Amino acid sequence: MTRMARDEQNQADSDIDVEILEDDDSLDLSEEGLREAEELGDLSLMMTGGVSSDLVGSDPLSAYLARLSHIAPLPAEEQQKLAERYKNDEDANAAKMLIITNLRLVVKIAREYQRRWTNLLDLIQEGNVGLAEAVTRYDPYRGVKFTSYAQYWIRAMILNYLMNHLHPVRIGSSRAGRKLFYNLKKARRELIRRGEEPTPALIAEYLDVDEAEVVRVAQQLDSPPVYMDQTAPGLDKTTIGELMADESAEDPEEWAANREMGSQIGAAIKAFGESLDDEREQAIWTQRMIAEDPRSLVELGDEFGVSKERIRQVEVQIRERFKKYLLSNLGDDVRINFLESQ
Repeated sequence: MTRMARDEQNQADSDIDVEILEDDDSLDLSEEGLREAEELGDLSLMMTGGVSSDLVGSDPLSAYLARLSHIAPLPAEEQQKLAERYKNDEDANAAKMLIITNLRLVVKIAREYQRRWTNLLDLIQEGNVGLAEAVTRYDPYRGVKFTSYAQYWIRAMILNYLMNHLHPVRIGSSRAGRKLFYNLKKARRELIRRGEEPTPALIAEYLDVDEAEVVRVAQQLDSPPVYMDQTAPGLDKTTIGELMADESAEDPEEWAANREMGSQIGAAIKAFGESLDDEREQAIWTQRMIAEDPRSLVELGDEFGVSKERIRQVEVQIRERFKKYLLSNLGDDVRINFLESQ
């Protein structure tokens, strides 16, 4: 399929808006039930309506995506109500609805990693388990949208799958293996910071694991598959290896809240920039204040025929205006490094 065809298909998927049908089946949210939900067939049974085999042929992925086309996404406030019902009353039907109406989110995220794993269905299955895990863990009273929270667990499950299947030798699913994979580089940095040589013995002591395990995992991670050093899609400069989640990782609510805030700040930066009518202010904002490679005060001063001190004064004024803009739109907790400088 060409890129244009894929884009058209993605757009068609996003335009579908039909109602989900009633279904009285309850969702098994036990540990065993979540594992069983890993199978696409079981997840498909959760979805109402049917898809004619004449329409999708014998391709399981096409059949699954066709089923998703019959599900309408829910507004955030409706998802919030469902999450509260499950949290307060252990309403399995509410949990089921929350999962079903977010299955497209899993597909969207899984597609981001498809270049690393050609079988999209494998990634979707893992992501679906992550979605179900998110439902069981989500606290609707923490001030984070469910979709933001769910992304953490969807990505974690997909990345864990890639971790175990893209390495020539599986690191393993044991607690010790995961702990080493997630924390080996962190342990090395900490030992170096202390002025100690990060030998396998010291790393093993620091992480409370066997030295032989440190050697085995280190040999794999020191020559990792390419994907480990790749930036995780949609996560700025975070690498896939750094994103892996375990007991010591960032709290999912905090991760989701930070992503939401980052998205809001990004939108605010764009909106504020578009509100600047003065050409000189626009240049200072785009070419210096938010630029990755900012121009100097002298360069901008020469361009507009003013002193570098005048450019600096205008920059300070813009910074103060933007700070007020953020505070009025996003609240008192907003912090951006360049607003705190000088």
